[in-house]
This record gives sequence, C-alpha cells and structure tokens, in this order.
Amino acid sequence: MPQSTYKISEARKNFAEVLERANQGEEIIIMRGNQVYARIGPADTGGRRPFGLLRHRNLPDDIFNEIDDAQAAIDAGDFSDDIGIWQGKPNDGGGSQ
Repeated sequence: MPQSTYKISEARKNFAEVLERANQGEEIIIMRGNQVYARIGPADTGGRRPFGLLRHRNLPDDIFNEIDDAQAAIDAGDFSDDIGIWQGKPNDGGGSQ
C-alpha cells in the first residue's frame, strides 16, 4: 500500500486531498514533530464485519443472521421464570413476566 506523510498543519490545510488519497487506497501518515500522530487509510468496503472479538477468526459475515425457534421465543419475551431463563414454553399460571 503506498504511503504519504503530512505534518498536522499540512493535513489540516489539505484535508480534502488527504481524505481522497486515503479513499483511493493510500495510507496517510500524520506526523507531529518526528513522531507518528495518526494513520488514515481506506475504509473497508468488504461488507459487514463479524461481531466483536470474533472478527479476527475469519468467520462468515452471516454467522449471526440465522435465528432458531428458541432465540425467536426469547426475543419475543417468552420467559418462564423471574430470573429470565427461557424454559421453552410460556407460563401457565399467570406469574410475572
């Protein structure tokens, strides 16, 4: 990946150019004195990322799209006890939900 280096003041003056170059695939290094202050690169256009910490495990993007019957019941609020553990069927005795 090509790189360009800008001082903070240069990046501020040429911000539109910096963003366009990053969008075209270039990595932009912003320097503060002799130290790297920030890096700007292209946005990942590969689609949705897997959830949270699992994104580094190369899981398919749709891993959490499938909802089974148990999860659908939980999402609908079909809990059968006071501590929120789903038991597979709604309360019969009119207890609290």
